[in-house]
Amino acid sequence: MTDGRALRLLGASVAALPFLTLLFLPIRTIDDAFITFRYARHLADGNGLVFNLGERVEGVTSLSWTLLLAFVETLRLPVEPAAFVLGVSFALLASREAYLLGRGLGASPAACLAAVALVAVHGRFWLVAANGLEGGLFAFLVVLVTRKTVEEADTRLIGALLGLLFMTRPESLVLLLIVAGYQLLGTSGPAGRTEARTRAVTISAAALAVVGAVTIWRLGYYGALLPNSVAAKSAVSAGTETLLANLVSGLSYTVRFEIAHAPLILGAAIALVLRPANRALWFCLLVVVSELPAVFVNGGDWMPHYRLLMVFVPVLAAPLALCLSRAFEDWDTPGSARRRSAWVLAVLAVSAVFMLSRSPWQTTPGPRFTFHPITSCYQFMATRLKPHLAPDDIAAAEAVGLFGWILDETTIHDPLGLTSAHHARHGEYHLNWGKTDYDHLHQVRPAVLVLHEGSVVTPEMIDRGTDGRFARDYSAWYVNQQPPCVPYRLIVYIDNERLERLRPALTGLVIEPLADG
Repeated sequence: MTDGRALRLLGASVAALPFLTLLFLPIRTIDDAFITFRYARHLADGNGLVFNLGERVEGVTSLSWTLLLAFVETLRLPVEPAAFVLGVSFALLASREAYLLGRGLGASPAACLAAVALVAVHGRFWLVAANGLEGGLFAFLVVLVTRKTVEEADTRLIGALLGLLFMTRPESLVLLLIVAGYQLLGTSGPAGRTEARTRAVTISAAALAVVGAVTIWRLGYYGALLPNSVAAKSAVSAGTETLLANLVSGLSYTVRFEIAHAPLILGAAIALVLRPANRALWFCLLVVVSELPAVFVNGGDWMPHYRLLMVFVPVLAAPLALCLSRAFEDWDTPGSARRRSAWVLAVLAVSAVFMLSRSPWQTTPGPRFTFHPITSCYQFMATRLKPHLAPDDIAAAEAVGLFGWILDETTIHDPLGLTSAHHARHGEYHLNWGKTDYDHLHQVRPAVLVLHEGSVVTPEMIDRGTDGRFARDYSAWYVNQQPPCVPYRLIVYIDNERLERLRPALTGLVIEPLADG
């Protein structure tokens, strides 16, 4: 068999690996994805890009992903499986781009396939791509921008892609500075510098045209420069002490990600030692570093599998490919070079086994679609409440995603502020989660408030924040229902003025008064 045919066969095998990987993973649609689904459905139905009808609050971070799902809703396709298929499809495209990026850095085809194979069997990467949010789309766009920049592709295309990245995650605007800087650095001679400046200006102009158009629309439609969900989770207004605490938490988040992805980090470090003058290699690593300001300001993220940084794994695969390429070359050279290659490959292999072992593998094949137990709790309670809620009722919950998706005709109040502008601007900050103004929660007077034990919004905080007024106006119970809420208990508050109508939603459940908990 020729080398070309062997590579094609190997490439086909690597392309099949993600599908095999997905068979052994428990797929979970994250609760926040249902917030996006609700926005998408309202837009498709002609009610605007809103969570609650008539309330213009941008509670989603990814505008491009929401618009894509709105198109899915317009076609009357089931949005949850469509989000799964789209997320995985974009992640597959990201894997292809990782191979091409590795080739652009100078790695051999075999080394690029080996690096992409590691991504293909990395369960946590595919779980992030399949969770219903924009992870797969962002992973594809960021590695595509990286490759197009390294290849010095059309500047208007690169700028447009940067604008699309901003629409997918606003913090990616930092990438514009890195891409523009890459054009300016490493050139020589007056003609080269002039061309570099022209490329940097054209890329910036194209990107800022998209950013400016989106921002003008956002100001006109929502009255805000950035999504409300960004403001809700930002600690910028919470004071220096909170920012420092978030910095420490963000550093911990980053270090844990690096340890969990040792082969990618070690591969990049070895590649830098071997090719310190490779400008494109440094650029790839700076692309990954561009996410760190958001990680440090927000103190990391509550969602599983390091979703803020996991989307950069395809970019990190390219430096690993460069490292493997040199190791494969050294293996063909007897003596010290082969021994060095053996050590490098052994270390990378051991660290790869460690990385892959961190994924939540299931022992029997077949994709299993589940919710987190907390999400299942809110699904359960929303289903119980739905027949009893009146059209003018407001329902509040700490996890508003699936809860609001089920209560599709009910106004949903978000006490963590993602879909509430008041909480986001005036609330007490909760690390990774959002902000809460307890007085405002009381003033909204929801017919029902659903929390869960261990949540960041606690009965004690509500009592303190409202001087006990909330407890006087509401009756509350622990719900000890099994299943699907094990091991969590729900806490359900019902407005005393609506108690007669809503209390039957708890009939037949194992409950105990909150005061006795």
